[in-house]
Amino acid sequence: MIEHIHGEIRLLKFENLSRQPGLVHAMTTRPQNYAPHRGTGREEAIRWRQEVCRILGVSYDRLTSPSQVHGADVLVVEDLDIGCGRDGRGSAVPNVDGLMTDRPDVPLILLSADCPLVCVYDPERRAVGAVHASWKGTVARAAEHLVHRMQAEFGSVPGRLVAGICPSAGPCCYEVGRDVLRIARTRLDDADGCFVHRDGRMYLDLWRANRQQLESAGVPGESIETAAMCTICDTRFWSHRRDGETAGRSALFVAIGQ
Repeated sequence: MIEHIHGEIRLLKFENLSRQPGLVHAMTTRPQNYAPHRGTGREEAIRWRQEVCRILGVSYDRLTSPSQVHGADVLVVEDLDIGCGRDGRGSAVPNVDGLMTDRPDVPLILLSADCPLVCVYDPERRAVGAVHASWKGTVARAAEHLVHRMQAEFGSVPGRLVAGICPSAGPCCYEVGRDVLRIARTRLDDADGCFVHRDGRMYLDLWRANRQQLESAGVPGESIETAAMCTICDTRFWSHRRDGETAGRSALFVAIGQ
């Protein structure tokens, strides 16, 4: 990812998505916390959200967020949704982990402290979607569902889509139990290939699982960029596994430019 410094704020951008005219996006880093509801520095979260919107040239008043419930449902942003979640999770679009839009200047914000955030852009239709793919969402095929919803809502052709998988817990550190493997085997085509066994422990490769889903949905492999930055061992990011209840949240901002 490409790093951009704006005073106190450091933003990361995907190389492939940065080449797309009309798309605005950025992933945030510590020390700023973008979650008003939890973690160290949460009282400043709204100010940081406003500042990133200013940097990106999008409207804070129209900032829209899903509630992120560790599922796989994705909705298109409707008129009444615009601005929901701007000031926190309590007002976010309920019961969903992903949103998509073809409306200019309706920025989406999704939060993470280890879970992958997956962004998909249709450059011909000028539509964008993003989903929070926790391990439960990943196993429920959230990334694949996002592509299918973009096909249904916008007529997106998967072969022309461009995607990015944000920094998240990596296979180097994301230890899980056998219960996760058992569930994954009922839902993922190559479940066993997404688990790494090392020194008697088992680690889930969320990056591989989400990439496989995007490819399964028809997104070309060469159009998918994986950040491959582990939020647990890379202290530039918030990590619930590492920081516990003090963990803030990093954020993905994405929008269609005006």
